[in-house]
Amino acid sequence: MLRYVLICVGLTASSLVISAQTISGFVSDTQGNPVVGAYVSNGDNNNIVATDINGKYSLELNPGLQMVSCSFIGKKTEAKEFTFVGGQKVIWDITLESEARALDIAVVSAGRFEQSVAEVTVSMEILQPALVESKATTSLESALEQTPGVSMVDGEPQIRSGSGFSYGAGSRVMIMVDDLPVLSGDAGRPMWGFLPLENLDQIEVIKGASSVLYGSAALSGVINIRTRYPDARPLTRVTVQHGAYSNPRSDSSMYWNTTLQQTNIRFLHSRQIGNWDVVIGGNLLGDDGYKGPTITFDSLDVPIDTNVAGYNPFSVDRYGANAQARFNINLRKRESSIPGLTYGLSTNWQKGESLNTLIWGHSSTGLYSSYAGAATRTKQLVGTVDPFIEYLSPSGVRTSFRNRWQHLRNDNDNNQGNNSDVLYSELQSQKIGVWGMEEMAITGGLVHQYTKGEAQLYTGGNEDGVNIARNIAGYLQIDKPIGQYLNVSSGVRYEHFSINGVSEGKPVFRAGANYQVAEETYLRSSLGQGFRFPTIAEKFIRTGLGDLQVYPNEKLRPESSTSIEIGVKQGLKIGGFVGYLDFAVFQQKYTDFIEFSFGTWAPSEGFDNLFGLGFRSLNTGESQVRGAEISLMGQAKWGAQGQHTLDILGGYTYTNPISLTPHLNYNPDSSNVSTTYIGTSHDTTGYILKYRSPHLVRFDAQWTHPHGFVGVSARYQSVIKNFDQAFVAFENFQFVDWGLNNWLDTHPTLPWLIDVRVGVNLNEYSKLSLVISNLFNEEYSVRPLAIEAPRLVNVVYTYEIE
Repeated sequence: MLRYVLICVGLTASSLVISAQTISGFVSDTQGNPVVGAYVSNGDNNNIVATDINGKYSLELNPGLQMVSCSFIGKKTEAKEFTFVGGQKVIWDITLESEARALDIAVVSAGRFEQSVAEVTVSMEILQPALVESKATTSLESALEQTPGVSMVDGEPQIRSGSGFSYGAGSRVMIMVDDLPVLSGDAGRPMWGFLPLENLDQIEVIKGASSVLYGSAALSGVINIRTRYPDARPLTRVTVQHGAYSNPRSDSSMYWNTTLQQTNIRFLHSRQIGNWDVVIGGNLLGDDGYKGPTITFDSLDVPIDTNVAGYNPFSVDRYGANAQARFNINLRKRESSIPGLTYGLSTNWQKGESLNTLIWGHSSTGLYSSYAGAATRTKQLVGTVDPFIEYLSPSGVRTSFRNRWQHLRNDNDNNQGNNSDVLYSELQSQKIGVWGMEEMAITGGLVHQYTKGEAQLYTGGNEDGVNIARNIAGYLQIDKPIGQYLNVSSGVRYEHFSINGVSEGKPVFRAGANYQVAEETYLRSSLGQGFRFPTIAEKFIRTGLGDLQVYPNEKLRPESSTSIEIGVKQGLKIGGFVGYLDFAVFQQKYTDFIEFSFGTWAPSEGFDNLFGLGFRSLNTGESQVRGAEISLMGQAKWGAQGQHTLDILGGYTYTNPISLTPHLNYNPDSSNVSTTYIGTSHDTTGYILKYRSPHLVRFDAQWTHPHGFVGVSARYQSVIKNFDQAFVAFENFQFVDWGLNNWLDTHPTLPWLIDVRVGVNLNEYSKLSLVISNLFNEEYSVRPLAIEAPRLVNVVYTYEIE
């Protein structure tokens, strides 16, 4: 009997082994190489197998639902559910990606098609919308200042010291929204408050000459704001914030008795309606600014506050005040009766009023007021209308035709108004996979831009102030993987410009390579040329602010540059943290470099025109920027299902921007009057260019948890030591009394600036945040004679439903 039982048990066990359920397969990395020693398991610690030397595995499992996972140090864990029945055999081949790749971000700006940020051939930084939203940003430049290598001087963007202060004309950084330029047509100036912050997808910042794909203004880089189209879930978001500025540290400069405040409302609704994508958004902003009211003086010439009314967000009665309303609609036909055809229309309009100052009254008694005649009240209307059509052919050729009409009207109170209309069109075709090479991408396009500027400011060109500019360009770029590890890119563009019939053209080239040295180690190099034609404002502006005169320069020539960079991007995994560490060295060399410089540009009429002295855009010869940059972008996750995250973005940038022709006389009109870098600079040590900060530090970290978030930002830049000597000379000759010399003596450095933010999720749909900018209420000036904002405390309420 016992023998019979043993035989039955043995036969049963044998049948179970024979009919056991198994899963087997091959585990490889993203290059197809076998991963040896990867663990495959169903979660039972007693049922784990490791891949062999060939990357193969086989695991026995019980019948029923099983969650099978595969893990390896430094790789992202892969998991999948299977339902097994008796004797079933399943094949599951697994590809493991690097943990750093789990953080990977797709970018478009580098090559006009979607790529991994790790594999592009240029230096690039990404700003996610969460950073912009959590910092209570009312204008994009305050968020961009957290980007490594980026700084602002009076709202003018600098990337790696590529530009200085130009009185609001001639940006060397192209600003775009969804690949369409938004710089003002006549002056080439960014309009930060006009950008749709309520509907961000991500912000891509390219560093270095990018003229091949993006044209003239991309001499130092590109800032491309990518907006979001809706998915299957409707989204509604409303953000209301109210803030108050702290009193400045200098009691002697405060001549008002009220608390300066700010109110901002943003809204967004996006949804799919049939085959249409619909996005509606807008913004309403009322900001007292952080300076005093328009000046009335007492008997001792001390400014006093005559504004006794309470807070009115729509009243523009203080220096730096701003009130604006903006509304935008984006429509896209996602699917049409013609397969592969999409089309749509976007429009964005803003109306506002502001009172801006260029120079403070006095560093002791009028730091937050304005020098006489140096304030401008502007009533502005700006808008864009952007129709587009795109077709993806059955053969895989993507052709797009994008257009923009941009209208700008600035009605200024000092007879310095300007109007401009820009008509921009770009026809682009792209094919990924040509000549039998599946991953090769060819991108080509034609660009036409027509600008009509009309202004009392631009009489240096035509007496009626009407000036016409035109730009025609064609470009071609090829991106090609070679083998498994090397990506190469090269391109060419020809630009032709004309203003009032005077024209010039030039080709520019770029080339780059990205080589994957090891798993998540990418070595890149790039060379790019840039070419920038002067704007209407730089050539023809004639104006004055108080005693300061600005003169036209019809002889101003285009400037060009060559940019070289070598960099390495290393994927990291330290505990639960994954990210990228990036290091780059770079050089950008300029020819016919355009700078805004002081000199004698007109016959003397005594004090009426400051003896003919003033500022003018000039070709100053050759210059060069060399430097190095290290940056870190990453995220750590922990807790159940990764409910806790820590996002980090930071970096340090060192630049050495110098004049290579410091003794060149760049006065185009007179051989008797010498105008040189040496003669116009305040500090010529090392021949450093004007209005540059050689050292930049940027850092931001945010911990997000199920109940809210906590974040901190820090930024530092070294003081601007070289600027126009004329500002000091005016005081030395007692033409003016700005207190500049005293300020420079008492403020030899710039402070670290710290911002903090805390948010609490009130329920599933809403959260409440406290955001403090300039936590320690530092009093500082980046550009001499322009004071920056004191502490600002904002309370933000956000309601969002999907």
